Amino acid sequence: MKLKTLLAASIALLPIAAVAQEKTKIEGIHHWVSESEVNALKVITNKLATKGYVWQDSAVGGLSGGNALQALRTRLAAGNPPATMQFLGFEGLDWAKEGVLRSLNDEYEKNGWEKTLAPQLLAFVKSDDEFISVPINMHRQNWVWANKAVFDKVGLAEPKSWDELIAYGDKLKAAGVVPLAMGDEPWQILEVFEAIVVDVNGPDFYKKAIMDLDEEALGSDKMVDAFEKLRKVRGLVDDGFTGRDWAVATGMVASGKAAMQVMGDWAKGEFLAKGMKPGTDFLCFPTPSATPNYKFVIDAFGMFKIDNEAVAAGQDAWAESIMDPEVQKDFNKIKGSIPARSDVSVADFDACAQRSFTDREAAIASNAMLGGLTEGFATQPQFSGVFSDVVGKFFVTDMSAKDAVKALVDGIDNAR
Repeated sequence: MKLKTLLAASIALLPIAAVAQEKTKIEGIHHWVSESEVNALKVITNKLATKGYVWQDSAVGGLSGGNALQALRTRLAAGNPPATMQFLGFEGLDWAKEGVLRSLNDEYEKNGWEKTLAPQLLAFVKSDDEFISVPINMHRQNWVWANKAVFDKVGLAEPKSWDELIAYGDKLKAAGVVPLAMGDEPWQILEVFEAIVVDVNGPDFYKKAIMDLDEEALGSDKMVDAFEKLRKVRGLVDDGFTGRDWAVATGMVASGKAAMQVMGDWAKGEFLAKGMKPGTDFLCFPTPSATPNYKFVIDAFGMFKIDNEAVAAGQDAWAESIMDPEVQKDFNKIKGSIPARSDVSVADFDACAQRSFTDREAAIASNAMLGGLTEGFATQPQFSGVFSDVVGKFFVTDMSAKDAVKALVDGIDNAR
């Protein structure tokens, strides 16, 4: 009887095991590794699970997605692409030209997604007549994050100009606080520099110099002045910034060790993960500009061509999970961004997100909504790489502003 009982139990378990084996794994490469990023990703993967698929996580952090991109190149060279990959800037468009991405036209048409996205986003999720990725969010890049208790103690308010922000340095140092938290990674430095370029010189100059790569604008006195201002910003940073991750810098502001950080609104997710509240524990305001502007970044996922019907169905399920309105809402509340879909309300989001939403609408109307250079939305990678190299070197050496501008012009010319 014992043997029969064991056999019956084994047979009874077979269907459960078979079902488990039938669940298709959807592997995704991405570079979300901070606490808030990981928690936000779970919103999408949990939705995918309800559709009967298992998420296989392949996170590769570092270099603002650069390491993840290298991992993808290795996988493609080996003929072993993932089911999906997180894209920034022109990355998705470049892979579409290589012919390795699936068309998502059927999903877009079936679900009516195109009409939910702003024109600025469509430029990065559509290649010619083919939709090649789905966006989960929109980050505002040009934010300042500040510790409210520190600002209150020192008597500081939202600065109206970069000169005023820089002038805060002496008061903050006297109070024993690091004025500006950041690391020495070139992309972190470039976040600050490009904000200075557009805030001081205006959106039209940014478009001409950064997006159109006009040689006269690149080599102008305005660009020299932008580097000179960046040198003054260097004086706000502590000497321990070498090798510091952006999330660690955010933690310095959260703890009160530092007063401010210039960073995209993914930083907000770190404050929220620590239980902090905007307006009460931390402040959020755009980098100071005489001409308001909105620097945007989106995270989108493309699907690679894989000769497997089950995986293809899982890719569709992944796309539908990303574009689900409730997923966009819950994901972005954690991530710190706002929904990519313009038809998802932010009425119950925090004050920072609502300000971002309002400023985005105003920037679209005034033609001041601009792709972020650092994350690859302003110009092609070969050119943004030149900016990153020159600006990064300038910040950590004694290179003069004029030499930096010459290196920038020469580097862009060589990359054309």
